[in-house]
Amino acid sequence: MNEVIAIKQGSESVFASIYQRFHSKVFRFFLRRVREPEAAKELTQQVYIKLWQSRHTLSDIHPIESQLMTISGSILVDHLRKQVSEYRLRAALVEKLSVPQPAAGGFHAMDFEHSDYLNAVIEQLPPVRKKIMRLRMINGLSNKEIASQLDISSKTVEDHITKALRHVRSIVTSLFLFFFLY
Repeated sequence: MNEVIAIKQGSESVFASIYQRFHSKVFRFFLRRVREPEAAKELTQQVYIKLWQSRHTLSDIHPIESQLMTISGSILVDHLRKQVSEYRLRAALVEKLSVPQPAAGGFHAMDFEHSDYLNAVIEQLPPVRKKIMRLRMINGLSNKEIASQLDISSKTVEDHITKALRHVRSIVTSLFLFFFLY
């Protein structure tokens, strides 16, 4: 219990001692749950940062080890919630980028103009693929209509659309991850 009081008073030597004693236990706690050494290392660091920043709120009644594990549990829950949130956001983004089958009236140009970034990504596609995506998304043509207009098979149109969507998704997913990591 003296350790808790010493940390509450700002003793860095006691803090360092606690870090040395429990670091591997906290790290293993995270490693077993997240199964990624880098993430476990980062979460372990967060525990000790939180311990130091909230040292004034520590309980004199409970041992430091149990308080450390309580902090670890709350950081793990926050981490898992963040992962679920990122996963849902990514899934929603990928779903938005999927090209639905055009309705009888097809797509309107305004439906697609709301995404300048998506247009910029499509501009980077090879010429034939770019043309097919424009005919599909802006003009609302079916695969057969595009095939007859470009004098290619429907399967070729389908292949180009699949590859274009894969390219767009990979770029958007990479960008999305970049924004969340930095």
